[in-house]
Amino acid sequence: MKFKKFLLGSIVVVAACLLVACGSGKSASKDGSGDEVTITFWNGFTASDGEVLQKIVDEFNKTNDKNIKVEMDVMTWANLNEKLPPAISSNTAPDFFALNYVDYAQYVENGAVQPLDDFWKYDGVDKSDFTKTAIDLGIVNKEQYFIPMQVQGMYMYWNKDLFKKAGIDATKPPKTWDQLTEMAPKLADKGSNVSGFVFNKDGNAPLYNWMLANGGKLVNDDYTKSEFASPENLATLKAIQKMIYEEKAGPESISGAEMDNLMNAGQLALELNGPWLNNGLKANEINYGVTTLPQATENGEKTAILDGVGYAIPASTSSDKKEAIYEFLKFWNTTEVGKKWSIENGFPAYLNSVANDDEVKNNEIVSELSKQMDYAEPFLPGFTKISAINNDIINPLIEKLLAGDDPEKLMKDADKAINQLLSQ
Repeated sequence: MKFKKFLLGSIVVVAACLLVACGSGKSASKDGSGDEVTITFWNGFTASDGEVLQKIVDEFNKTNDKNIKVEMDVMTWANLNEKLPPAISSNTAPDFFALNYVDYAQYVENGAVQPLDDFWKYDGVDKSDFTKTAIDLGIVNKEQYFIPMQVQGMYMYWNKDLFKKAGIDATKPPKTWDQLTEMAPKLADKGSNVSGFVFNKDGNAPLYNWMLANGGKLVNDDYTKSEFASPENLATLKAIQKMIYEEKAGPESISGAEMDNLMNAGQLALELNGPWLNNGLKANEINYGVTTLPQATENGEKTAILDGVGYAIPASTSSDKKEAIYEFLKFWNTTEVGKKWSIENGFPAYLNSVANDDEVKNNEIVSELSKQMDYAEPFLPGFTKISAINNDIINPLIEKLLAGDDPEKLMKDADKAINQLLSQ
């Protein structure tokens, strides 16, 4: 994502908005008697979770007492990331939007979004109901820039029928990364076109989780120097290559979307992915289980990366829309809505009131995934270079690693490239 070309324009537009109060909407009335306030909302929920989101938005539009109407525009996340920066600079952006955690820091760095610390003081908002890690996802330079919408991580899914077919106990998925690398080739069945495990070529999230468990790092603590070249990371890269390239546990070149298709078709025994995979597996009637990520050891310290999606307000949004947006964000972060989102989509809860709800605690999927919330932490919070590192360095490394290139050379070349990027 490149912001430099439109940053100056963004600042000029925002300054002009402050002078002339750009934006046609009127403030929401306290008693519901004022004119209708329309607020526009962009997001990338194009799958079944988008249908749940639309129902929640419809319910808000129907029940709120301040004549607020949310108009939602749904597109792929890739399209959203492409359209949003120029829209902010040209004052054609939505009033608010949802965005993935990994993309926020660049928007903050370039002044493209507004700080939202005052949300916690908005009437009816209970900050104490939010888990600290969920709040921390939205903090950059000690300021709140996005309000939690959902939290998630990577989880391990397994096809129980394929376990049984391979003669492996379907009640005992791998608990460690070593167990995963040992089990995956045994689950592969070339004659039936079944893969034991897939490492997708755009799989930087599983790679970072594996590195973290093994004691590796991507960059140092102040984000000024690469720490990718290390014995710990080399061991992780070698284990991945051995499992896929040498032992043929799965295809050498496959995207995340293609990986999901295999799992949904009953042709993949083990997959690492987010909670969104649940609905597809249910729809395709796959006999599956889901649990937390493998660890370095069964009884040692647990690690996992916490990811999420949050709400943000562009710098180009006028102040008279902010109260209406906060009303919707407050509505979203009620126990009732949070419970609906978690149960219907299989996402862990980040509101304490939702996590403590009996129906949520008794939901097998949500309760299992929520266990990871006890130790998962945001990965490199506020680091503005992570998207560029993922797209330009790590994903190409993964492709070459799976194709059989020398892991140590790939690691050292990536380390050098990361340092060059950090010095810019």
